[in-house]
Amino acid sequence: MKTKSTKLTSGRIKAFFRKAGWKELLAIVFIIIACYFFWKQRGELRSLGTSLLNTSQLWLWLGIAGTVVYILLQAGMYVYSFLAIGGRISWLHAIELYLKRNVIAVFLPAGGITALAYLPSNIKENQDNVQQVHHASVIYGFIGIFSVFIVAVPVLLYLWVQGSSVPGTGAAFITVSVLLIAMVLLVRSIQSKGSLYRLVIKGRPKTEKFLTDTFSFDLSMKQFWKATLVSVFIEVIGIVHLYIALLGSGVNPSLTASIIGYIVAAIFLIISPFLRGMGAIELSLTFILQKYHYPTVIAVQSMLLFRFYEFWLPLLVGLLLYASKGRHLFTKRKVQEA
Repeated sequence: MKTKSTKLTSGRIKAFFRKAGWKELLAIVFIIIACYFFWKQRGELRSLGTSLLNTSQLWLWLGIAGTVVYILLQAGMYVYSFLAIGGRISWLHAIELYLKRNVIAVFLPAGGITALAYLPSNIKENQDNVQQVHHASVIYGFIGIFSVFIVAVPVLLYLWVQGSSVPGTGAAFITVSVLLIAMVLLVRSIQSKGSLYRLVIKGRPKTEKFLTDTFSFDLSMKQFWKATLVSVFIEVIGIVHLYIALLGSGVNPSLTASIIGYIVAAIFLIISPFLRGMGAIELSLTFILQKYHYPTVIAVQSMLLFRFYEFWLPLLVGLLLYASKGRHLFTKRKVQEA
């Protein structure tokens, strides 16, 4: 038999879920996944602290400067993606949009796609046509994958010729290629009301409206290629970051190892649906550096420094942005209560 206390607790829980909106429930899920993520990454964070202490200050700060450029280039991708569909976004708002979406991409399942649906309230208020934000986000997401494909083709051909392929890379690259082709075919079919579009929307009026609203836009190819060029520079920054990480570890860096290591890590990042490729990227990058005859200790330290520049720093800045927003909301509420 249920006790009176148990019934009261059950009633309170049901009342909470009735009152709570989807945003509140999503926030709870977000926090739970974030706690799990940091718990799983506690070993890497401890090792990262040691690596940072053992890294030359010159290379450490040079890598951090590279991260600043990396964030600016990500914002530039948004700026040109907006221009590609006839919209506009300021650089400050583009930086905020990238940093906040990057946090969401880490902690939510299929984060790279899920994050593209998120729109900060202040950016929404400054956009005359909110639908353009979603159009630009589609372009941004596609170009982010497309640029990896562009850089990966010659790298993987080189590996194939050398007969030194990395396990799983071929299948991962095929997955990325299929994803790109599917995205292009879907958008073309939606815009022309083709057979694939009719098949997807058959008996689904809500899906029809969503696809039409999201993918029906006129594209400026000039701005599209500008955004693609910016995205290719982002891949170059990634390669430079790995090169600097090797320098920071006190060894002679290999440009070939840096290029191959970064591209393989980027491919695994695209196909990893959960927690931004946690585990797969670290293992693949360490494995590649070891193949280029770097000792395991150096390979691990270089991987940690690379992750610091490309992953942990942007994540930290994004979390600080969210924390700043929460502080302002708390201050605003205090003023209203007074």
